[in-house]
Amino acid sequence: MASRRGGGGEREGSVKSRVGDGISQAVQSTSNLLRLMQETSPTHARLMKLPKNLLTKASTIRNTGQVLEKMPLVISSLDANLDNGLQRCS
Repeated sequence: MASRRGGGGEREGSVKSRVGDGISQAVQSTSNLLRLMQETSPTHARLMKLPKNLLTKASTIRNTGQVLEKMPLVISSLDANLDNGLQRCS
């Protein structure tokens, strides 16, 4: 069962990495926009209610992306171990 994935895992990991980078860039852009709005906007009090450290979430998003990249390999390994265990039992 573990050999079903083939070379698609690399491409999938690359796509997930690009998506993670895109999300991280979006978070940074949003943070920069919020900072500019706080400096120039008359609705400063409303903006202060938004997350103050939005940039700190970018590293969490990137880490989540890395975990998602590794999931297919983890699932394949678990699948192979389960198959081996079932073969030993029969």
